[in-house]
Order: sequence, then C-alpha cells, then structure tokens
Amino acid sequence: MTDLFTVSVDGVEGPAFRGRIHLLGADAVRVPRENSFPVALLADAWARLDRGRLGDEEEAVTRPVDRYPFSAERGRQIAAGMRLAGEFHDLHACLAGRLLRVTDEGFLLSDDGSTLLEPRRRAAEVYDLGGSGRDAVSPYVRTLRDTDELARRAAAIVTGYEIGPLRNVPLWSEVAAVEPDEWEPGLEEMATWTESADLDYWRTWRLLDGRPFEEQPYAEVVVKVTDAGYLEHLTDGMRWSTARTGAVG
Repeated sequence: MTDLFTVSVDGVEGPAFRGRIHLLGADAVRVPRENSFPVALLADAWARLDRGRLGDEEEAVTRPVDRYPFSAERGRQIAAGMRLAGEFHDLHACLAGRLLRVTDEGFLLSDDGSTLLEPRRRAAEVYDLGGSGRDAVSPYVRTLRDTDELARRAAAIVTGYEIGPLRNVPLWSEVAAVEPDEWEPGLEEMATWTESADLDYWRTWRLLDGRPFEEQPYAEVVVKVTDAGYLEHLTDGMRWSTARTGAVG
C-alpha cells in the first residue's frame, strides 16, 4: 500500500497525545475525522514496533523522514511488554486482517508455523480470506478486515479527537507558477488568486512534490483515550509513515 500520511508525536501526557498529521499526496487530501483513524494509527504504530519495522537503524524505517529514538529491538520489547498488547493484537487484526499460518496446501498451522492443527482444515474452509503471503516462518493468509468492529472499539477508546486547520497549503498563485507539461487555460487568471489552493488539484502536488517534508501540508491533532495504556508505545519525537485510514479502501 502507498503511504498516505506521516504521523509525528509531539508530546504524550497521561491518556492524551499531541501530534501532527502530514499529507503525502493527492490520494489523501484531508485528515480523516472518524475516531477509528487515531485508533488505526495507534494499532499501526504498535504493529511496526512489534515487527521491528521502526527504529534508529536505517533498515528499520520505510521513509527517510521516519524517526524513532530507540533501536528496533527496543521497540519490539516495548510493544511486547505493553499492558494492552493483547488488545492491540485484536485491533490490528481488525485493521489488517488476522494472520493465519498455513501449509503450502492451505491447511491451518499453529502460530509456530510448523505444527499442523487438528482436525486438519484448510483456512479457506473456515474463514473469509483477504491477502496471502510468505515470510521467514511459513506461508500465511489473512482474514478480511473488520472496520465495523474497529469503529465499535474506537468509540469505547477515544474520548476526544481534535483536528487543527491545515497548514502549509500553497496559494493558487504559487500553483499557477509551476511549469506545466502543457499549457492549461486559466493559468493567467489563477496567478492572481490569493486563496489557498485545493489539494485535490493535480498541479498543487506538482508544486508540493518539490518541497522538503517540513513544508508539506499538515494538521495538528490532539487525541484523548480512556486508558493511558493505549499510548505506552508512543514517545516524543516518534514519526512514522502509514497507509492506514481506519476505513476500507
């Protein structure tokens, strides 16, 4: 999946965190307002740490802008030791589908990836399946995502979710100045406009693609949850890129 957002954690205080959501392209031109979005971000961050995909080593990040002040191994330890680690397993299963280990013929295996479950059953006979793949342990399949369940859980987790205005949005006059691949009618008039440009206009992203990360569009967010345990894995200065929206699609 193509990353849509970069999430920055600016501060964690008890059951609340402050951060920024940067937009990465025309496929996502606003910050989702549903409570399932911040829960999806928390689950995504947990999964990245749990799998060693976020750390201070170059190979542990997906984008050069990603940041984590600890090693990937320390991130795994933090994720595994969280009081609500079991709940995060369930949240991530809602978000990405539950991972089931299988044989090459599709029969279900235990989590060790080698012990055949009895009675012998193919995963497709028991579950509605989405994606599949293979890792260092075994082949695997995933169940379908359950965004309805994610939304239900989010309603019980999130007590407050505030989104600030989008910042770093260029003006129409700036967009009009971008060298076109071919002439477009209306550019001369657009060059006189002083309002913020639409982020779903292709030429806007032609301009933004040439800007450093710090100058990309973003909104500040404040998220409050029922239990500080949901934020144990967040730390000041943490930043990661994600394709998660909390919704299908």
